[in-house]
Amino acid sequence: MRQDWSIKKYPSLNNRTVQGLFILLCVASLVGACSIFVKPRGPALTQLSSAQVKSNLWTDDSSHESLASSVERSVQYYQQLPSSKSFNYGELSYTPEEMIASMHLFLQTVKNYHGKEQARELRRKFLIFESRNTEGRAFFTGYYEPLLDGSPEPDEEYSEPVYKTPDDLIEVDLGLFAEQWSNMKIVGRNEGNTLLPYDSRDDIVYGMSLDGRAEPLAYVKEIELFFLQIQGSGLIRFSDGRIKRINYAQKNGHPYRAIGELLRETIPPEEMSLQAIRTYLYSHPDEVRGILSYNQSYTFFREVEDGPLGDIEVPLTPGRSIAMDRQAAPRGGLAFVKTEVPAFKDGLITGWQPFQRFVVVQDTGGAIRDHGRADIFFGHGNDAELKAGHLKQEGRLFLIVAKKEYLNQTVKSTQ
Repeated sequence: MRQDWSIKKYPSLNNRTVQGLFILLCVASLVGACSIFVKPRGPALTQLSSAQVKSNLWTDDSSHESLASSVERSVQYYQQLPSSKSFNYGELSYTPEEMIASMHLFLQTVKNYHGKEQARELRRKFLIFESRNTEGRAFFTGYYEPLLDGSPEPDEEYSEPVYKTPDDLIEVDLGLFAEQWSNMKIVGRNEGNTLLPYDSRDDIVYGMSLDGRAEPLAYVKEIELFFLQIQGSGLIRFSDGRIKRINYAQKNGHPYRAIGELLRETIPPEEMSLQAIRTYLYSHPDEVRGILSYNQSYTFFREVEDGPLGDIEVPLTPGRSIAMDRQAAPRGGLAFVKTEVPAFKDGLITGWQPFQRFVVVQDTGGAIRDHGRADIFFGHGNDAELKAGHLKQEGRLFLIVAKKEYLNQTVKSTQ
């Protein structure tokens, strides 16, 4: 589910080839053969007035230490970028240096001021935008880092390979060839100087089309691999106690479709969750292929030492990192979330509790599209899995950046 947007090499294309790609792109958008990333046409961010900012409570329900750690990881991301890179909030554009200054000013503000004074300083020094969906609200889901049992070699129990990105996969950024195709990408493979759609989930899993074309990192159960691909990262535990951490690397270019749509008549809406879907799949093995094949998107992985890594290549912080559409929210930027998360006892939901805090946009995902949509990272372990698997709540989502006049001052980190 998480994306790795590192630049990949691909063959140079002449004008005729570009025209052919555009035709292919149009066809792909109709038949779903390739993944196309288009800048969303949803409503723009709405900047709050001073009175609106004042009317909201910006109380953070978690620790300052976790917030500071998460913010500094975004600072590390900005420090690696060229000064020509820009981050847009409405009509305003910020350089990486200004984003760093904004982050440090924010940390100073939340550390040195509290209660009404903190709210006053935030209103005075920062611009706050609300990210709204078509209902004028925001919708939140969750994700986590799963722990799977697996094997370094295939056996009867663990037979499904966890593949690295195949060498023959090509990702083309069409914006490099024509301005009108900016923010549009296509994934495929080259065969006889023709760009073709990449192998589908059916091809890979049931046709074993990548046998000999892609390198396995490990072997796991088919159903567990599917959920691992949705989460985008995970830990694989071998029988000898070794643990391998893997992270999102690339996708096959087919559009993501949520299998929960197929089970809407089977699992009541109030019971729909990752856990309920998994239970249903294990209880109906004869339906597994038909259900999983509804989503022809397929994720490839890489092994990492630290993580899990978001799409800005920094480790995610549980409860502080969120995923948003990178066309709707500047990468690495500050945000504020108001929603509620489930409380559990013995694996059962006992109620819902407020979740209100500053967070950082450090990831993205195939199902996270447009304004007013976010995925909250909860970490790993049973509690994280339960929260992530059951969260589907409305709330409010705000983006935060310092006012330009306060970025001319020297701002030091609070760490």
